[in-house]
Amino acid sequence: MLSLGYKNPLPRTLTLHPSFSFPPFSVHLLIPMSMNALAIYAIAAGGIFAGLFLIQTLSILTNWTNLFSVLASRHLTLPFVVHRNRFWGLWSRASVLLHTSYVAVNVFLVLFRIESFTGAGHRAGELALVNLIFPLSATHLSFLADLLGITWHTCRRIHRAAGWMATALLAFHIIVAVQAQHFNFRLANISQGAASLGVLALFSIPWFRRWSYEIFLRGHQILAGLFVYGTWRHLPTKSSSPKLYLWIALGLLGLTSCLQLVTLLYQNGLFVGRGAPRAIISFTIRKSKENILTTTAAQIRILLPWPVKVEAGQYINLWIPLASLWSWTQTHPFTVTSWSQGRQDTMELLIQPHRGLSVELIRHASVAAESSVSFLALFTGPHGTSEDVSQYKSALLITSGFRVAAAIPYLKKMIYGYNTCTLQIRRLHLVWQVKSIDMTTAAQGLLNNLLEDDIIDEGYILNISIYVENGLAHNKTPFGKHERVCLYQGVPDYRSIISLEASGDQIERLPNIRDEQGRMLVMVSTADDLRDHIQEIVRGYLHQGVKLSEMEYQPNAG
Repeated sequence: MLSLGYKNPLPRTLTLHPSFSFPPFSVHLLIPMSMNALAIYAIAAGGIFAGLFLIQTLSILTNWTNLFSVLASRHLTLPFVVHRNRFWGLWSRASVLLHTSYVAVNVFLVLFRIESFTGAGHRAGELALVNLIFPLSATHLSFLADLLGITWHTCRRIHRAAGWMATALLAFHIIVAVQAQHFNFRLANISQGAASLGVLALFSIPWFRRWSYEIFLRGHQILAGLFVYGTWRHLPTKSSSPKLYLWIALGLLGLTSCLQLVTLLYQNGLFVGRGAPRAIISFTIRKSKENILTTTAAQIRILLPWPVKVEAGQYINLWIPLASLWSWTQTHPFTVTSWSQGRQDTMELLIQPHRGLSVELIRHASVAAESSVSFLALFTGPHGTSEDVSQYKSALLITSGFRVAAAIPYLKKMIYGYNTCTLQIRRLHLVWQVKSIDMTTAAQGLLNNLLEDDIIDEGYILNISIYVENGLAHNKTPFGKHERVCLYQGVPDYRSIISLEASGDQIERLPNIRDEQGRMLVMVSTADDLRDHIQEIVRGYLHQGVKLSEMEYQPNAG
């Protein structure tokens, strides 16, 4: 036998010791593992089906969005409950419903489970501080509106409603304190905060804002600061909740102010030492029959340290500290008339001499009548939202006076979209109402540029109708080879214009090809009364796919 040197070769069979046994094995040890695998599989499969169902639901809701929008516009946002007057603006059904709900919620919170009249007064005081968190959270509404993704008008309505609600709650708080004989007029108590908030409410009346926007803005901010100081001194030392509300408001104010400062320094090139922007200002001057020179407008071209993206309809707040002795205290919003698909190296503005900073700039026209002047300038923005124009086949833009500046960038964008086949737009109609023919001189270059852009493949989708109230000898005067510009004497018949455009008959179509009418966009940048009139007209055409849009920034009339 061959031996490999192993004295005890391995046995052929395995014999276990009687005392040895395998550890007990139970089937339930495999159950968690199998159940986890089944649960993961079930969750994954369910997630896939839920995702597909959600996508299909969103697709269906998207198709119904237009219907919901029409119903909301027809029954909530466009019907008027309170018409515009000298004391307050237009109130739609939606405005009344939202404000009534807001008041009802605050009244409910004041009266819910109160044990005494004094307790209701204390709760009203705390609730006033809660309502003031939003108005105190930013120094400029434009920046706050951008952070929240809402329009400036919506942000101002919220700001105003919260401010008036806080004033009413504070008034109730003071009345309760007087009735309870716990009220005194020491500066350390409520008098300073209450007085400043009361003056702040009175100072917010539109007449003060129209009288001087800059004085109104600075006074508004100073009074708000006095209110915070007076309220802080009035609150008891041991009170935690009321002071917490003030801390939240001041914390939001500090955060938004820091973000705004960083954005300001970055956009104006001050972080990297590229130098501040320069404002090149030229003027449009009209000579009267008596050879008297009158400045009708100013064009500002801002040279930027680096390119900035500006959407159609956006505006900037401009600061030119060296324009005059007091111009360093003034900033003013202006619509950006230039537009580009990409970023812009320059921004162009059209300014009407009205009041404040615009008047200070016009005073330099006598020095640079035939040339231009240059100033150091800083700006914030661009601010505001831009209307989505990608789903409309026709657009009617209605403007009056210098408000045409808000319509120019939208026209540029839609003409570019037609030329590059990136938009559905097939027809553009600008209706511009002016008081005299002299007002058209300032925007003549901008309109000519639009007509020059609208020449690819002889599309000629842009038509301009200028209605002059006084000064024309003929009722209709066409201009150009294709008569795309017409001057009319008198005031437009907006009902007939909107009816004709909504019919779709003005859109050029290929012969023997059936084409859908498509949706129509009506954009408005006019005076308040005219805007209300157009809203009433458009309401009757909502079922035909017509949508009304008010441009983000409405420059002052002049």
